[in-house]
Amino acid sequence: MSDENIFENNSDGIILPEEENPFRNELKTSSAIKLNLSGVVTELKKSYAKTKLFTIEEMVSDNEGLIHSGFVFSAANYAALTSINEEYCVSISARINFFGPVRLGDIVEFEAQAYFDESRKRDVRVTGKVREIKVFEGTFQAVVLEEHVFLAQQKNIQKEGAIRRAKEKEQEKEQEKEKN
Repeated sequence: MSDENIFENNSDGIILPEEENPFRNELKTSSAIKLNLSGVVTELKKSYAKTKLFTIEEMVSDNEGLIHSGFVFSAANYAALTSINEEYCVSISARINFFGPVRLGDIVEFEAQAYFDESRKRDVRVTGKVREIKVFEGTFQAVVLEEHVFLAQQKNIQKEGAIRRAKEKEQEKEQEKEKN
């Protein structure tokens, strides 16, 4: 894949649609993510992914063309989740370092290697480079779930509520016994 920014307007003034991800049929994770803000997958293997983030005007944080580090972090996180490539996978922590600035027009190439692929909890090492110069490095931890995180959260809240109500009933019974 060339380093051409596929999200810039072409000669027809048409912006490339989100469906133009070459790995769209193989990706299980982050199906609704906006590629122009998170990057495009350029290589995908078991526990491994490469992505490219094409920096755009919406990412700029000052008059000099500095790309806000949040976009770099988000793209690195997307690379991490892509390397795991499970439908229900969420990041739970990250230890990161920024080594250099990213500017408008730069293409950040991320490489992500996931570890512990037989476990629900995974570690992913991600590096990001602009023209072979490392600008980002981090380790992400992610958890693979059996269902969507919101559904799992809802079930957990219901379970905790049932436990709390049972404890309250038990306390009420104890108080009734003390009165009698």
